[in-house]
Amino acid sequence: MNNRNRKAKLNKKSMAMIAAAFLIILAVAALMYYMDHRTTGTSEGSSKKVYTIDGEECYKKQNIETYLFLGVDSTNDDKNAKKKEQSVQCDSVILLVIDRVNKTFATLPLDRDAMVSLEIPDEDGNILGENTMQLALAYAYGDGKEQSCELAEDAVSGLLHDQRIDGYVSLSMDAIGAVNHLVGGVDVTVTDDFAGESGLASGQTVHLSDAQAETFVRGRKTVGDGTNENRMSRQQTYIEALYPAVIDHAKQDNNFVSNARKKLDKYMVTNMTDSDFSKIIEALSSDKKMNLPDIKYSRTVNKDTGYAEVEYDEDSLEGVVKKLFYEPVEEWPDDSDEE
Repeated sequence: MNNRNRKAKLNKKSMAMIAAAFLIILAVAALMYYMDHRTTGTSEGSSKKVYTIDGEECYKKQNIETYLFLGVDSTNDDKNAKKKEQSVQCDSVILLVIDRVNKTFATLPLDRDAMVSLEIPDEDGNILGENTMQLALAYAYGDGKEQSCELAEDAVSGLLHDQRIDGYVSLSMDAIGAVNHLVGGVDVTVTDDFAGESGLASGQTVHLSDAQAETFVRGRKTVGDGTNENRMSRQQTYIEALYPAVIDHAKQDNNFVSNARKKLDKYMVTNMTDSDFSKIIEALSSDKKMNLPDIKYSRTVNKDTGYAEVEYDEDSLEGVVKKLFYEPVEEWPDDSDEE
């Protein structure tokens, strides 16, 4: 047999092997595709991870933005002046979740006494161990600046099944008067008796002065039943009155966000830009607010420390997490429906 015939036979053999290998690859790919669709039960997004949330198979929502807002219990308006012996805690914890696809947003207030799991760092940032503590204390283990915000961010993320948080703002409670001043005050209906403080009396609708706003938002021990739940309710009332006022000012003044940022800078620690704040305000002004169910909880007082401890009901918490961050898997058509 000459070399030309031998080469021709070898080429035919090689081509046959390549074709067979190609067919095998196609068959394996088809099998994997079939198995993948049978496993996920959906024709779209088969590569998405399926989560079981609150007893239902779900996908994680796309284009969700999550921002953490912390009201810090500090009587010092210098954000860089925290001393080691100080124990500065976050009194107010509110999560803002924006759904860019469905054009909705939701606010989730979290109790400062909620028990969370947190890795504890030393002064150099090395992890010493993990401990369970009040959410308010997560902030106190940091430096009073970025590290404290990141610790609070980690604690909230863990509480909500490790959801990503895109940005944070820590604002000293001393800034409440300045915030109120930016919008010229807001109207609220007072439902607690403030024992004559700043002229706030139960049953009145008041256009809050800057001093009254601080009392309304921060007062606890001598107001109503003295509980943090009561204060959280008032904080939510104030926020609901504040945000339309902020939006109105932002619409009227293109420089409102940047000017507000400058005036509040000494009270604030954040990893967000003016552009981030502007996009948030835009969403709040145009998107629909999504109402969330209340998270059930139990509140007890620790006999050893004397401090309140809040334990969220896991099923109730999971239901809120599902509504915020997940969507049910669409059903894949049965084979019986196909011809």
